[in-house]
Amino acid sequence: MKKIFISLSFLFFLLPLAASARDVSKISDWYIKNFQTEIIVNTDSSLLITERITADCGTLPDKHGIFRTLPTFYKKDPNVTVKTPVNLKSITDFDGNEIKYSQSTSYFDKTVTWKIGNPNKAVTGENNYLIKYEVKNAIRFDNPNSDEFYWNILGNFWDLEIDNFSAKIYLPEGINQGNANAYAYSGSFGSKENSAASYSWTTSNILEITSSRTLAKDEGITASLTFPKNIITPHTPSWWEKYGAYLYLLIIPIVLFVSFRVWKRYGRDFKLKRSITPEYDIPDNLSPIEFSLLFENYSLQTKAVTAAIINLAVKGYLKIEQLEKKNILSQKDFLLTKLKSKKPISDIDQQLLLYLIPGESIKTSDLKNKFYTKIASLKSKGINFLTKNSYIDPSGMPWQVGMFVLAFLFFGGSFPAFFISFHLGTALFVSSIILFVFALLMPKRTQKGAETYWRMQGFRLFIKMTERYRARFNEKENIFEKFLPYAMLFGMTKIWIENMKKIYGEQYFAAYHPVWFYGYAFTSFDANSLNSVISDLSSNMSSTISSNPSSSGAGGGGFSGGGGGGGGGGGW
Repeated sequence: MKKIFISLSFLFFLLPLAASARDVSKISDWYIKNFQTEIIVNTDSSLLITERITADCGTLPDKHGIFRTLPTFYKKDPNVTVKTPVNLKSITDFDGNEIKYSQSTSYFDKTVTWKIGNPNKAVTGENNYLIKYEVKNAIRFDNPNSDEFYWNILGNFWDLEIDNFSAKIYLPEGINQGNANAYAYSGSFGSKENSAASYSWTTSNILEITSSRTLAKDEGITASLTFPKNIITPHTPSWWEKYGAYLYLLIIPIVLFVSFRVWKRYGRDFKLKRSITPEYDIPDNLSPIEFSLLFENYSLQTKAVTAAIINLAVKGYLKIEQLEKKNILSQKDFLLTKLKSKKPISDIDQQLLLYLIPGESIKTSDLKNKFYTKIASLKSKGINFLTKNSYIDPSGMPWQVGMFVLAFLFFGGSFPAFFISFHLGTALFVSSIILFVFALLMPKRTQKGAETYWRMQGFRLFIKMTERYRARFNEKENIFEKFLPYAMLFGMTKIWIENMKKIYGEQYFAAYHPVWFYGYAFTSFDANSLNSVISDLSSNMSSTISSNPSSSGAGGGGFSGGGGGGGGGGGW
C-alpha cells in the first residue's frame, strides 16, 4: 500500500506539468513559455524594470523574433494624461549578448516599440530576451492620505499566449508589508477580479505576483500598492522633458532665415523707385504667355493660355466656333480650326498652335487628358526666352528647383513625422510652405526685366483707365482686339469691353462682330455676350489643362489593464 501511495502521489505532481506541456508539432505561432519581470521602485518616482522573456516558435519557418510595445503615458482620468517617459537600457539574451533591434515611436498612440530580432536571420525553438528599461513619473500622489504604485506589470495587449508569468516588486526603504496594502487584478482588460494570479510577500519589502494559469491573448495583470506619503517624491521633469519637443519648432525660423537669404541673393528683383505711369502699348510686344510669365512671377496660369488662343485668333491663325450643347447638363464645347495668316507671331505662339491643333481642327473637349502634358514645355520655352533676352537672371533657377524639391520632401516627410512628434510634424509642414512660397519668388528679374515689369504695370493702368486716355486712340489700328488678350491676363475683360464701348460708341459696336468667332447663340455683339463667351472658353481650357489620366479613373478601485505601464507585444 505504501508503494502504491507513493506512485500515485508522484503521478499527481506530474499531472499539472503534463497538462501545461505543449506539443511542439502543433505550434502555430510564437508563444511565451516564461515571462519574469523585476521592478525596482525608486524614491524619485522612477521604475527600473528588467523583463526576462523565453519565447518559443517551434519549427515554424521565417520567424525572426518578438516585439515589445509600451505606452509612454497613463490616463489619470478621461481628460488628464500623465507622461511616463521610457528610456531603454539594453536588449540582450540571458548571457548578456546583444540582440539586434529597431525602435519606433508613435505620437498618436504615445507608444514606443522595440522590434527585436534580425530580419535577415530566421530563428526556431526557444529564444531568450532580456529587456531593461527605465520609466519615470510612475507613482501616483493624488490621494491625500496615501501614495500609490498602480502598474500594469504585464500588459493586456499581447498577441501571444503566456504560459508562466511572475513579477517581483522591490520597494524602497520605508515601504514594507507592515504599512502597504497590496492587491492584484488579472484577466481581460477592465476586469476587477483576480482570476489568474496570486500574490505574496517574500520579504518585508518584496511583493511577488505569479500567474496561476496560462494567460490568453489580451489578458494581463495589474498590481496596486498603497503606502504612506512622503516616502517617494514626485517626479521633477527635466528641462528637455518640458521643452525638448519645442526645439523642433526651431526648424521653422532656420528655414525662413535661409530661404530669405537665398531669395535676397538670387531671387530679389531689381527695384525701380518710380511711380506707375500709363503705358499705351504692349511692352516689348511680348506674347501673352511671355507677358504672363514675367508679370506673374514665372507662373503659367490658365488665363494666359486662353489669352494666347484669343491672340492667335485675332491674328488670323485660328477660328473659334462655339458648338451647340448636346443637352442641358453637358459642358460647353468649342471647335478650334487652323487658318493661314502672314501676321508675325512669336515662337511660343507657333509652338502653342502646334500643340493645340496637330491637324486642321479639334474640339477643346478632345484636348482633355492630352494637352495638359504640354504645359510644362510651354512654360520652359517661355522661361528660356525671357532668360535668353535678359529679362530673368538665370542664377536663381537652380535655387528655385532646389527649393521646390525640398518643399516636396518636407511636405511628404511631415506626415510620418507626426507619429514621432507633433512639433516635428508641424515644423516640417510649415517649412514646406515657406520653401514653396520662396521658390515661387525665384528667380529674379534683371534691370531690363524690372523696367519691363514697371511698364507692364503702366499698361495695366491704361487698360483699366482707358476712357481717361481716349486721345491716344486710333480706330484704324484696331486697338480693341489687339489688347483684348492682355485685358484677359489682367482679369479685366469686361472692363476693357465696356471702356471700348464708351469710346467707340453704341453704333460702332452694333455693327461689329469679331471675324474669328462663330457661335450658335452669338447673333449680335454686345459686351455681356462677348465677355460670357471668353469666360466659357477660359473655364473650358481650365478643365482641359487640369485634366489628367488619373482623374478618370488598490482594492476595488482598479482593474486589469489599468494603471501605467502595460502595453503588449507579439512575434514576427
